[in-house]
Amino acid sequence: MKETANRGKGKTLLISAGIEIMLIICIMAANLNPMPILYFIFYNLLYGLVFSLLIPLYCLYKENGASVSGRVLAEVGFKKLGIRQWGVLAAFVVFSVGGQLIPKMAVGEQIQWHLLPMGIVPLIMTTFFEEFLFRGFVQSQIDRQFGWVPAILVSGAMFSLYHLGYPGFRTWEDILLLFAVGVGFAAAYKISGNNLIVSFFVNLPNAFVTYILKYEQFPVMRASSTIATAVTLVLIGLILLLYRNADQRRQ
Repeated sequence: MKETANRGKGKTLLISAGIEIMLIICIMAANLNPMPILYFIFYNLLYGLVFSLLIPLYCLYKENGASVSGRVLAEVGFKKLGIRQWGVLAAFVVFSVGGQLIPKMAVGEQIQWHLLPMGIVPLIMTTFFEEFLFRGFVQSQIDRQFGWVPAILVSGAMFSLYHLGYPGFRTWEDILLLFAVGVGFAAAYKISGNNLIVSFFVNLPNAFVTYILKYEQFPVMRASSTIATAVTLVLIGLILLLYRNADQRRQ
C-alpha cells in the first residue's frame, strides 16, 4: 500500500516537471519567431490547450476512474463562491493591485492605461491557463499527497520558473518576484478552499496592472493576438462544456 502511494507521488512530480519543461519550450518557440500563426500554434494550442488544460484533465480523469462521477472539474476548483471566497478575493486584489499602483500614483508617475484594451483578452486566456494548471491541477494534487505547505511552494515555484520562456522575464529579480507572487496566488487558492474562480480573479487584475506597468517585458499585443485568443477561449469553453456533460452522463 505504501509502495503504491509512493509511486503515485512520484508520478505526480514527474508529470508536473514534464509539463513545466514543455511549457518553457513552447513559450520560447512562440517568442523565437512570433509570426501570428506560429505564435498561435506554440502558445495558444500547445502551451495552452494541450499542456495546461487537456493533459491535466486527462490525468484527473484517469485518476478518478469511471466509478467517481462529477468530481473532476470540482477537484480543480470549479466551485460556487460564498462569503469566505468573496472576502479572500477582495483582500488579495486590494493588496496586490493597490501595492503596485498606489506608490506610483502617489509620486505622480504616469500610468499607461491606454495599453490595457489590447491586452485584456490575451491576459484573460493566459491567466486561465496559469490558474488551471498551477493551482487547480498541480497544487491540488500535491496538497493531497504531500501537504499544503509543499503544495503552495511547488505551485509558486512552477509559476515563477515557467516565465523563463518569456524573454522579458529572465532575470533573477523577476524570477524571485514571480515566486513571491505565485505563492500569494497559491495562498489565495488554499485559503478560499481550493476555489479556482477566486485564484483566477486574484491573478487577473494583477496581470492587467503588471502589463501596463511593465508592458515592454511582455510579448507585443496586436489585433491578431486578440482574435487568436478569442478563438482559443471559445475552444476552452467547448472543452469544459463537453467535459461537464460527460461527467453528468456518468452520474
